[in-house]
Amino acid sequence: MPPILRLFALSILCFSSPALQAQEKPIYEQVVDIVASETGTVRRWAYPPKLTIIHDGDPHRELIHGLVDMVNARIPNFPGVGEVEFFDMTQLNRRLAGNTQFRMPTRDFNGVEGSIVRALFQGETEGDDLSVTGSIFIFLTGLENGITFGALTQSTKRLSRQFAEGGETRCYFNLMSKNDELRAGFIFINNEDAQTPVAECIYEEFMQTLGLLNDSQGSSVFTFDNTGTVRQNRDPDFQLLEALYSTEVSPGDNAEKVADLFLSIAPMGLVEVAVQP
Repeated sequence: MPPILRLFALSILCFSSPALQAQEKPIYEQVVDIVASETGTVRRWAYPPKLTIIHDGDPHRELIHGLVDMVNARIPNFPGVGEVEFFDMTQLNRRLAGNTQFRMPTRDFNGVEGSIVRALFQGETEGDDLSVTGSIFIFLTGLENGITFGALTQSTKRLSRQFAEGGETRCYFNLMSKNDELRAGFIFINNEDAQTPVAECIYEEFMQTLGLLNDSQGSSVFTFDNTGTVRQNRDPDFQLLEALYSTEVSPGDNAEKVADLFLSIAPMGLVEVAVQP
């Protein structure tokens, strides 16, 4: 978007509502906040990630398949979610600690060079091992197993500590990348806590493992606002993914490039969303 048009779009978004202006950043800055890595670049998948759900209760199959179908249908240049696999932990019949490994070799995946993670659950006797592969894992388990999987996948950061302490964080995600291409994603959801908003957690964390890396605190437009507010209109989330996976964007580009494209897709629609009380 030319600088003069960008300025015009920002002025519309910033000054359409006095309340909006006082409470949150301009939309352009929110987009940069959400898609920028710690180095200011964007990261995304270059090949179809395989989604694997490891669960010890309700696997929420219909919800997950519906979300995958929606992403594949609405983001035309996204490589698409590959296979979706569910792994029921009741098959193990043993504790995880000391019997589980996660390995992340590089291999050919669906004809495209990429990274796929192999989880090996070691049995008590030879030939009793179970293994499962994936690119994005959703750990839909209780707190104890969630903490164990967090350690095994090296998902150690502030949110994982809050998750382990049983605080307000009942779900979080972690990503691994190479040269700004996403290689592995891990989502942790504490499903044994009745206060966990499982449907909202699955939606938000899964969308973020696709490249919407951060929250924008206090946003009235995007789901990724760090408040847990349920958005009835999620179109801006998908428009943001559409901009991220545009043919004009490559892994490693500056986040501002995505913000320019995003405003060119639906600036007026965002104004309508943003000014709603």
